[in-house]
Amino acid sequence: MKNFPLYRITVIVTMFLKFVIQLYFFHKKHKTWTTNTYDRWQALLKKQAVEYRENAIKLEGLMIKVGQFLSTRADIMPDVFLNELADLIDKVPPVPSNISKKILEAEWGQSLDSHLSYISDKPVASASIGEVYKGTLLNGQDVAIKIQRHNIYKIIHTDFKALRIVLWIARKFTNIGKELDTEALYKEVVSIIGDELNYYKELKNGQYFQRRFHDSTDYYIPQFYEEYSTGKVLVMEWIEGRKVTDIPFLHKHKIDRKVAARKLFQFFVDQLFDYGMFHADPHQGNILITQDGMIVILDFGMVGEISKEDAQHIRQMIQGFVLDDYNLVINQLKELGFLLPHANKHKLQTLLKTYIDMYIEKDIHHLDEKLVEGIFQDLKQIVREQPIQLPAEFAFLGRATSIGLGVLTIIDPHIDFMALGKPVVREWLDKDEERSGNIKWHFIKESVKPLLSLPRNLNEWLHAPESKRRSEETRQFQRFDHHRYLLMMSLSYVSLLLTLAFYFISIIIGNNQLQFITLSFTGLTFSFSLMTTFLHRRWINKAKQSHYF
Repeated sequence: MKNFPLYRITVIVTMFLKFVIQLYFFHKKHKTWTTNTYDRWQALLKKQAVEYRENAIKLEGLMIKVGQFLSTRADIMPDVFLNELADLIDKVPPVPSNISKKILEAEWGQSLDSHLSYISDKPVASASIGEVYKGTLLNGQDVAIKIQRHNIYKIIHTDFKALRIVLWIARKFTNIGKELDTEALYKEVVSIIGDELNYYKELKNGQYFQRRFHDSTDYYIPQFYEEYSTGKVLVMEWIEGRKVTDIPFLHKHKIDRKVAARKLFQFFVDQLFDYGMFHADPHQGNILITQDGMIVILDFGMVGEISKEDAQHIRQMIQGFVLDDYNLVINQLKELGFLLPHANKHKLQTLLKTYIDMYIEKDIHHLDEKLVEGIFQDLKQIVREQPIQLPAEFAFLGRATSIGLGVLTIIDPHIDFMALGKPVVREWLDKDEERSGNIKWHFIKESVKPLLSLPRNLNEWLHAPESKRRSEETRQFQRFDHHRYLLMMSLSYVSLLLTLAFYFISIIIGNNQLQFITLSFTGLTFSFSLMTTFLHRRWINKAKQSHYF
């Protein structure tokens, strides 16, 4: 019954409508929030999460993929959702072993013992699209054998039809749906998840990442055995390890959680700060850690791609924020597809500059609840009124980023992204100067460099005459302040871009509470960006008066 197309579509669409109606009437009924209101809200979320999990396990397919995404959002998702959907990561009910092994034999065109001396009786992991068995080749090599689930191709394509109906309803009857390019989003989902159904495509993706990160000593990508792989079977090197978020395992083997988080952070930024493919499904079930602390990356079925042009546009947008060039910012947002064709560029540029000028008049030390609330409301108003959208290709980039942030915060709850980001920023600026020869990038890079390393003339300064030392000390502090402000602004606007992406993803999900939470994070990064810009401007005015410039 679950594989009958009309039944699957009816269950998925009905559940979506039911959830939307429940949330709508809840907010209609509860205008003010009290402790009792919060308890009822949690009860509603739990009820919806349980219903979703039960339907996902029953129907499998695309519902499990969405559930896996929700279960990895430890940074913003309510605990009730995380707890209910956690089992969807790698505990999907398995297909009977005899059916999966028949698929394996059919794909090989030979009996199992023609290639294997051993294969496990049951799968060691069962996911939404495939199951993994442990095996041993005739040459004694232990391998992981990934076999596509029975009838999964038909199931996924039926779910695509249900998704099209859901997006059509959202587009016709909700304000959020009208603001989003749902058609482009649908095509992107079909393209990326459709590629997951072709294991030969996944093999090629994995080989790409092997070549890209072959010289890394912090993370490892298993070898693939192309001669044993087909469209429905993928054979790769077996690696002994546990989930990277298995904290007891980390403690048992004395693995430093901060070091593990740093390694994984580097893997994420190596993909997301440069053009090329990126792992679009980096949840905790796809990232292992070995006893010696090596990070192992698995499952390259779902990948996205950042074009060279988009990567450059992102960098130029940040450059515009840092150099107070709002026209450049708006142009890059348009080039990236964040602005719809009818966007009024001049109005958006004026709005952005007006809000920045308005809030930078406030001293950062006087940042209070009222000011923050005002920033939140203004930002929300801009998003509602202006023709802003999240392009489909950035939805999956934002998805991968948010999943990665969730995993990192589980490994190291006190992770310092600013400290980890300093060397990344320096490398980023070096690369952009080399590629473009841009003078402004050269200015920023040279400004940031002293902040990222100790002064090399420290000993000479200590032995200089006192008057010269004081003069030099003043200049050094001026340079340090200038560099510090530039770096803070660069990082704050990078954070603003990412949090905006998270906000639009929460819109796509359609959960009002998630929208509020992600909007709050966006407001914080926005306010921080405004304050750093104000301090930098004030410093420049003082520096001009003292003839530093």
